[in-house]
Amino acid sequence: MKILSKRKLLRKAGLMRRGPKRGTSPLDRVYREIAVLKKLDHPNVVKLVEVLDDPLEDSLYLVFELVQQGEVLSIPTETPLSEERAWNVFRDVLLGVEYLHYQRIIHGDLKPANLLLSDSGSVKVADLGVCNEFLGEDAAMNNGSTAGTPAFRAPETLLPGQHFYNGKAADIWALGATLFSLVHGNVPFIATSVPGVYEKIKNDPLEFPANCSSAAASTISEELRDLISRMLDKDPQQRITLPQIKEHPWMTKHGTVRLPSEEENCRLVQISDEDMSSVVKSIPKLDTLILIKTMLKKHSFQNPFTKGISGRAPQAGGSRLERFCRSGRSNSAPGDYHTSERQPSSESLLPSVTEGVTSPLGSPDATSTVATITTGSIISELDSLTLRSDVSCPSSSTDNDTATVTIITTPPE
Repeated sequence: MKILSKRKLLRKAGLMRRGPKRGTSPLDRVYREIAVLKKLDHPNVVKLVEVLDDPLEDSLYLVFELVQQGEVLSIPTETPLSEERAWNVFRDVLLGVEYLHYQRIIHGDLKPANLLLSDSGSVKVADLGVCNEFLGEDAAMNNGSTAGTPAFRAPETLLPGQHFYNGKAADIWALGATLFSLVHGNVPFIATSVPGVYEKIKNDPLEFPANCSSAAASTISEELRDLISRMLDKDPQQRITLPQIKEHPWMTKHGTVRLPSEEENCRLVQISDEDMSSVVKSIPKLDTLILIKTMLKKHSFQNPFTKGISGRAPQAGGSRLERFCRSGRSNSAPGDYHTSERQPSSESLLPSVTEGVTSPLGSPDATSTVATITTGSIISELDSLTLRSDVSCPSSSTDNDTATVTIITTPPE
């Protein structure tokens, strides 16, 4: 799952980009791009299942399909991929990126961590974002429209005063840095600080490891070195293009292997009015649903978010991670969500949930479990919620449990 700030998305969508003027508002552009992402259908692109919006908060929750095997390679590593294995991985990645570019989408953050291995053995491109749609034939992107991971950013995106750059060429650079990492176990430009990395990307020549501890990484073919060098050309005008990569001797194994053509690999996504009307599922108080879902999975009515990461009772201050835990968010997204720049929830801590027994109306002998949540507002009605793991609550679980919980909201004592 990926969590995005609606405020930041609208700001990005409102940036001036080169190309024809559009009469749509920034919000319409955001929703249209989400609609496109939801309709993407390619074996080498992770599927966006649903987009959840809590109208009371700033966050959009993008729920993607679960790819069981995880990332292809975690870097840095002393055991990179063999050249043959890297060829198979890169072939899938190339077809996935070609499909995205065909839909006028720039990925903007290609790296090994965003290449996921499916159960079938195919590789899927993950971590798609919003507001990365380009305009015009030159794929012009604004400097503020995408960031990316420092070690995989193209040099033209780092130049001071640079307002536009070619998004396709920037993705090709990131693919080159990714391919280098797959066969060498680390990124091509290394420094002790982010500014140092940027300086090396802009100014240092590409060097291949001469004395590598891995035999596979130290004996890559000249064809592979040539391809990586052309992908990491600092001049975006001279950098190899994606169609040229597909025809490169290393990719075709000197003409013995044919990659699918663009016409065979891509089909343009069409967005209808119905797609636009159902682009986002609005769920008020999504944090409460996450809490209930977590309690159901733990088979306990104790609030699972009342302790900090150290196991102590929550305090008023604490680290950002502890504040996320107390706000009921820490278990609703992957681990690196903890270190994201998302603003922590300003809501008060949800208290413990107590279990009680009541007799439903019209059935004096029957009993049912009631979860009573104390909140700061008075709501005088009884609400029954059916929670499904694949729709209502973002969760990494693959179970199909369905349960009904009756919630009574009462004022604090």
